[in-house]
Formats: sequence, C-alpha cells, structure tokens
Amino acid sequence: MLFVYQRVVEKSLRNVWLAITDSSAVEVYLPGKASIKDAGDNTYRLSSKISVGFLRPTVNIDVHLSRIVDQASVDIELTGQSMGASIRGAGTILVAAVDARSTDLQIKADFRASGLLNQVEDSKIKAVTKEFIDAYLSNVETGLMN
Repeated sequence: MLFVYQRVVEKSLRNVWLAITDSSAVEVYLPGKASIKDAGDNTYRLSSKISVGFLRPTVNIDVHLSRIVDQASVDIELTGQSMGASIRGAGTILVAAVDARSTDLQIKADFRASGLLNQVEDSKIKAVTKEFIDAYLSNVETGLMN
C-alpha cells in the first residue's frame, strides 16, 4: 500500500533532521511509552506497548536508514511484528527548509501488512500511521519529551 505524507514542521531544518535520523532524538519525541535500542550502522529497534482492546502487546519495529543525504533526504526501511501480525515497508523522507524556523517534510513509502493486519482496511492503517506521525512531529514542534 502506498503512503504519502506532507507537512510543514515549525522547527528548523537541523532540528527536524535530527528528529528523523538520530535514534536518541527519535526516542525523546515518541508519543507514549517507547524505547529505542541502537543496533549500529544506522539501524535501531523501536519497542512500544500499544492498546488493542483489552490487550497491550509490545510491538517491535526494526528501522534501518540508508542513502542519507545530510539535511535533505533519507531512505527508511522497517519491519515490525506482534501477536501474529507484521508489517514491512520502505520509503523516502525528504526535508527542505521553508525558512529559518520551519521545514517541509515529505514521506513517500510503500508497505505491506501480513497476518492479522490483512483483515484491517488499508485506509485504517494509513490513518493510524498518519496520526502517529502527526503526534510525533507535534512533539518535535513543541519540544515535548517523554
């Protein structure tokens, strides 16, 4: 499924770049309770408990960054799984300064769900993904940290 996202983030290009490429910065701004474990070579594992009805499974997502063009673009690959469902995706994040205090961020990605997630409509998965990214970038803008 193709996912496209665009937003002007009210932070400088440098701050937005760090928030998408530096695993320690990513962890600071994640919504909810989550942790990041650096695996080296531009790879890290994000672990988070999510609420699914009365269940609170831990979701593990492995993230790998490649083709990094400093403060311009980065390719991202991710794989995640929990409770008989998995997701695998790849895409590109582009950033560009709008002015000294705001940055245009664009994401274009293709991802595939399997297992139990095959029973969920693509539009719902896209909506949850967008909500998560919006919450993350709002934390970056306001400086809110876990």
